[in-house]
Amino acid sequence: MLSLIETITGFAAIMLMLSLLVKTLTSVFKNYLDYYSDNLEHEVKRLVLETTGKTWDFIRDSKDTPGPVKNIMKEIHWDRLGDEFLNPEYLTWFLQQLDKNAVVSDLAARLRIHVANVKYTFEMRMKNLALAAGLGLCLLCNINAFTIWKSLYSDQQLRATFADKYADKATTLAEAQAKAAPQADAAKPADAGNPAEQPNPKPTKDQLDAQLKDFRQNMQGFLTDVSFGIGRIWREECLRLKEEDRRACRKEMSEQTAKMRLEARGVRNSERMAEVEKIQDADAKKREKQKAIDAWNAEEKADSDAAALKLAQERKETQSSPAILVYEFFGSLLTGIIVSIGAPYWHDILQALSSLRSTGKAKA
Repeated sequence: MLSLIETITGFAAIMLMLSLLVKTLTSVFKNYLDYYSDNLEHEVKRLVLETTGKTWDFIRDSKDTPGPVKNIMKEIHWDRLGDEFLNPEYLTWFLQQLDKNAVVSDLAARLRIHVANVKYTFEMRMKNLALAAGLGLCLLCNINAFTIWKSLYSDQQLRATFADKYADKATTLAEAQAKAAPQADAAKPADAGNPAEQPNPKPTKDQLDAQLKDFRQNMQGFLTDVSFGIGRIWREECLRLKEEDRRACRKEMSEQTAKMRLEARGVRNSERMAEVEKIQDADAKKREKQKAIDAWNAEEKADSDAAALKLAQERKETQSSPAILVYEFFGSLLTGIIVSIGAPYWHDILQALSSLRSTGKAKA
């Protein structure tokens, strides 16, 4: 029972760490694409159309529009605006500047709908972006949750490592990111809504580069720590769709390995024989020569046994190329989906399992 708890704990720790990487990558994409500003601009232009009966472009390009109003429209920087732009007092003045006949009744109620649309659209875009980032990352790196689970369940030392130190590392990092989010939103108005639904201030190029560099470093660390269950499809040297091509590739690799081992044995034997030739006493020289011959035969037998064992293991675990592709594709696809649901879920699961695991160890 304890081994199963440790397997689930280690698996949750790996998924949590991967979820945090996806979250960071999503944040990088969000800062570059600036979805929130795009949604805000769309809703304001919709409000202008509903209120004045004219499109934004028509008012801006119309000859009847005063020059100062055109300047206001051209000088709006959507990436610098937030929900504070959508308030009745300011927009009443703004809409009347665009069209003196604009109907601005019930503006407060209408604005609440537009604000809700901005937040909802932004939230859905971020969810879709997180899903796309998770799927892309797992498919590109061939991160397979099935193989990760199997490796943890079958290797006691690996399971203990990821259920203990790595789980603590993942939990600490998740809590640090959770604490950093409220601090980033501290300067926002109290009525700005849910901080998770609000845009971050537009970062500078240096900040974006630093964020991207941090993601690369964390990703490299993750790939180093969790080397199992990752990238098999890129390491499969004899992945061929035709059976005869696959057999020919494996035969060639086996011959190359045998040749390399033979050359290595030859070098070692030459060194031993060179040492034998230096001996002056005939009897001692004969004994040492026989030892060198015995060593050669022992090494040859060991290499032959190792090759036979490897061949038997390969035959036992052989999968066809289509089966490998299907297994790795759907494994990576599932991994991308489960890590995109959000780090908080994996964090809660990990905390609960760590507590349960500690209780089980204490009883034991």
